[in-house]
Amino acid sequence: MALSEQYQQQIIDTIKELPKEKLAAVVDFVTALKDEYQPSAEKNIVKLGGLWEGFEPTDEEIQEARKEICIGSRLRRRVRGR
Repeated sequence: MALSEQYQQQIIDTIKELPKEKLAAVVDFVTALKDEYQPSAEKNIVKLGGLWEGFEPTDEEIQEARKEICIGSRLRRRVRGR
């Protein structure tokens, strides 16, 4: 078995041992890794110059926005059946 196949099998075996409530975190992590290595030509880059000019969010506003994004992401996965 090639080293790549061994890693894949090790990952699969480890995932099978995780509690179901941790699987979403695995999907998020693997998706982030995949996106990190996606060629830049495939990424949609939108230039938003000046959009945030004069806007200075507080730490509390940033934390609340992060929570909303996280909850929305989890809901979308549930709707899609992941």
